[in-house]
Amino acid sequence: MISQSSPDGDVHKPQHVEIKAIILYITTFFQSTGASLIWPITTLYMHNVLHQSMTISGVVVMGLSVTMMFGNWLGGRLFDRWSPYKAMTLSVGVALAILIMLTFWHSWPVFALFMLLIGFADGLIYTLVNAYATTIQSIDTRKVFNFQYLFMNVGVVAGTAIVGFLFDYGVQYVFGSAAIMYTVFFILVIKYFNIKGLAKQSAQAAARAAKSTFKTPTIIYAILGLAFAFYMSYMLWETVIATHMTDLGMTTKDYSFLWTLNGIIIIFGQGLLNRIIDRLPLRLTVLGGSTLFALSFLVLIQAKTYPMFIVSFVILTIGEIFASPQIPAWVDKLSDPTAKGHAQGLLTMFVSLGRAIGPLYGGLLIDGGSYKSLFASVFILMMFFVVLTLILNIRHLKK
Repeated sequence: MISQSSPDGDVHKPQHVEIKAIILYITTFFQSTGASLIWPITTLYMHNVLHQSMTISGVVVMGLSVTMMFGNWLGGRLFDRWSPYKAMTLSVGVALAILIMLTFWHSWPVFALFMLLIGFADGLIYTLVNAYATTIQSIDTRKVFNFQYLFMNVGVVAGTAIVGFLFDYGVQYVFGSAAIMYTVFFILVIKYFNIKGLAKQSAQAAARAAKSTFKTPTIIYAILGLAFAFYMSYMLWETVIATHMTDLGMTTKDYSFLWTLNGIIIIFGQGLLNRIIDRLPLRLTVLGGSTLFALSFLVLIQAKTYPMFIVSFVILTIGEIFASPQIPAWVDKLSDPTAKGHAQGLLTMFVSLGRAIGPLYGGLLIDGGSYKSLFASVFILMMFFVVLTLILNIRHLKK
């Protein structure tokens, strides 16, 4: 067993094999920084430098999300049925090897192939990191995911800031920097993720799972649907809304500033939320945050000026702070104790599916309708899953 210090310095004695929380947060930061060096320039690099059409670029980005889904699914199975440490080491090692190769070979179509492979490796990593987070019992699970989300967003802010500076000097510096981040990540995994007893515990859990009569509560599927709608909608801000803003006369800098603002609000907001998170029921944080998130798209319907876009994005970010890090905590609480990896794998699969479909869905509705119809449909979809999850949660509590 491993003694565990909480973020505020209190020492607990967990009756459970677990990873140190601070190690999990630090590795999340380095992985997030490395990933955030790549995704902002993927489409830009393919279209502007490799001279591929936007359609081809879109297909590659969607393919990346699809391979990530396969990685999400496999990561859950490897955590539950194999060795968590070996699975983690192999996944990060593969991702690092691909990034090193990308540093030297990034022409077409090698770039597209490597991006599909990095999507698969990162899919494995995201599920495995979340599954490791569920092993932590000495700290409230909601706080674990909240802090993890905080460190992830600090990484996003750092990565997107660095890539803006490096890209003008050459894409090789971007991939090289990402490789450095994953090198640190890999070293931390080798040194700290081989938790004594965790592989044995996973094997015992797998044996129990084979005999388990646990019936997955229906509400979990509603939460998965909510996660899908959440991230499908979120992808609109990373894709079509940028075009919408420039069509209205706003600049790329205006759009970029929104993400800086997003990062600042998340960093400070998560810190404040951690002080009260254990007093709030999960259903309130997830469903209340998701409702705020959905309402931001109603504001977008009427948005024609930059201040209105800022208002919409601030509302969306506050909703994100409450809902996003608590969704995996809620799924963990409701899932089969013998199949934690499987549950987190399903969740990350639905998140990746939302990210894959979001740009396509946005493009189809804009081509066949308008931005207003797109934003209205997203609001309706989000609220459908909020209401459905609320109803099923009431039924679940009665049982």
